[in-house]
Amino acid sequence: MFNLLNDEEWRVARLERLGLKEDPFKLSADPRYLYLGPEHLAVYRQAQGVVSRRRGLALFSGDMGMGKSSLARRIYDLYAAESTVIISYIHTASFKSAMDAARQISVSFGLPTQRSFQRQMDTLERLMAEEYTRGRNMVIILDDAQLMESEALEVLHRLYNFDYDSKVVQILAFGQREMNTLFETNKAVNARVFVRLALPPLTLSSSLQMVLFRLNVAGRGEPFIDDDAFELLYEHSQGVPREIIRLCALSTDLVVQLDLSTINLDIIKQVLMYEA
Repeated sequence: MFNLLNDEEWRVARLERLGLKEDPFKLSADPRYLYLGPEHLAVYRQAQGVVSRRRGLALFSGDMGMGKSSLARRIYDLYAAESTVIISYIHTASFKSAMDAARQISVSFGLPTQRSFQRQMDTLERLMAEEYTRGRNMVIILDDAQLMESEALEVLHRLYNFDYDSKVVQILAFGQREMNTLFETNKAVNARVFVRLALPPLTLSSSLQMVLFRLNVAGRGEPFIDDDAFELLYEHSQGVPREIIRLCALSTDLVVQLDLSTINLDIIKQVLMYEA
């Protein structure tokens, strides 16, 4: 039967036989699959507090694969539909200079580019004043913020010097751990940081709940991976969400190829053998 189907159709058919309406272990940042366990929920709630209480600048750091970008997108989606918030999301904040930062932030809010830094900041500050007068909260999400040059931090300094009786703009910066070192190069901006949080690796329990959550979203309510197999997978992943998902994806591929029903210890051992 399956010989008559192309590879993708055959895979979809096999997943359906496993009780899965779709692939539960895609590495793309599908918001439906974002599991907010205790580790991520702490950052999510803190970010909400910074926005709702107008607390200014927050830094959220973590190693690669910890789910920073997924969290940043979830927070953006949360506020994008709110009429009292004007929000922008810059997915790669690799600002090369203060002018580059001012222009990219301005463009993210639909403002035109200007020929001088001062004019660009004037344009941005006018928008800030207008939105504040309207009672709207201005939020900027910077992802991969460790990539910006230290000179670009001057724009953040200017934004925070433009205050009324509360913070006009809230900035949520997400980046790898070196982002904290970057901010320390500018004492004035670093002193404005309200909160710094690091995303830790997932615990064994959180990792298992994340996998079960993904399986449930994909349509399967019963376990798909043996306990011993998952413990070995978790040990190899060191609790990094992206690595857990990647290893589950490879294991699922092998289950499909071998026409099995679950991920067992032998499957995980084979996957890790290929990794060596």
